[in-house]
Amino acid sequence: MSFALAVALTVWTAIVAVISLWALCEPLARPLVRAVLDRVSPSVQLRPLDPGPVSVLVLRPCAGRDADLEGNLRSLLDAGRDGLSVRCVLAVGSASDEAFVAAKQAAEWLRAHEIETELALTDAVGPNHKVDQLARALAGRRASVVLVADSDVDLRGVDLAALVAPLRAGDAACWASVAERGASGALGDRASVAILAGGLHGFALLSRLDPAGMVGKLFAVRADALENVGGFSSMTRFLGEDVELSRRLRAEGYAVRARELGVFSSASGRTLGSARDRYARWMLVVRTQRGALMASYPLLFFAAPLQVLFAAAMAPSRPAWALALALVAVSARVLVAIGARRAARLSLTARAALVDPWLGDAVLLSAWLRALTLREVRWRGGVLRFDRAGLLVEGS
Repeated sequence: MSFALAVALTVWTAIVAVISLWALCEPLARPLVRAVLDRVSPSVQLRPLDPGPVSVLVLRPCAGRDADLEGNLRSLLDAGRDGLSVRCVLAVGSASDEAFVAAKQAAEWLRAHEIETELALTDAVGPNHKVDQLARALAGRRASVVLVADSDVDLRGVDLAALVAPLRAGDAACWASVAERGASGALGDRASVAILAGGLHGFALLSRLDPAGMVGKLFAVRADALENVGGFSSMTRFLGEDVELSRRLRAEGYAVRARELGVFSSASGRTLGSARDRYARWMLVVRTQRGALMASYPLLFFAAPLQVLFAAAMAPSRPAWALALALVAVSARVLVAIGARRAARLSLTARAALVDPWLGDAVLLSAWLRALTLREVRWRGGVLRFDRAGLLVEGS
């Protein structure tokens, strides 16, 4: 390996190590950084909400049979709701949807436990079925804050009041990182947990690097801000409605925040192939809506395996240098895995720190390669296709 390439590898490894260190230490510097940013580029603040309970409409779009679906929907009862006046809408496409029975039973159970809940048959047609469901479930219903929780999100013990707090003060939106527990132990689950809670792509750490990015598994948005940017109905042709919503809010100067609340998804039982396809869909959102960030995946999110391979290629000519770079890359990767587990509030094991992160990186690499050529994706029994502008095709 030439001297120039060796220097480039050194610089790359150092940059990833510094970014990794920042992701781990960012909470300590957050108050200072936020104060500086608010002074240099202040966000547009909405009118603070009136004192007293904040009216919150919880939307839970359902499609298909998620693991422990009824338990997830019921979990609203055990979420932190201090200072909130909550109403809930469980949105299902039709009575023939596999989610219908569980949603119907959950709605009856929540009402019996004094949470105002409706079961809405939306007849959503898409092409983004989820955001079409959200638009139809929201139509005709009023609240100061709209809170969206995917059907695989378990809200037990989650402080929803903390998610809404920034909106009470005038921010436009706030999202919470969601991880997985991977209780099944299947290889696909282990890889998925490692991606979501074992690396820089883990949403808890990703929220520190890009808090305005928004991952829409659990988020709250001010109803007036949502209306000002066109509402959910204007985003039905975007695969990543969460990314588009955040982009529109930031374009208007509004603040989009992130919170780490220890939220988990009940998703489980995936194969390596299904895990790869899931993240390929996510990267397709990046490719079509934030294309410049596609290069960040090999450069940052699964950099460590590539850096080790390049260091190995460099070893015959510069063994000491190669060993030092490999040690830095591996050490940074292990520290990030430990920090990501802590940020996601998962217990730490030797396998989670030393083995699974490399499995997750391999799956992420495979998903990235797949996303580079995808023109359509399968989701919940349907096929989503894209036009040349990267928008979903009507009727897909």
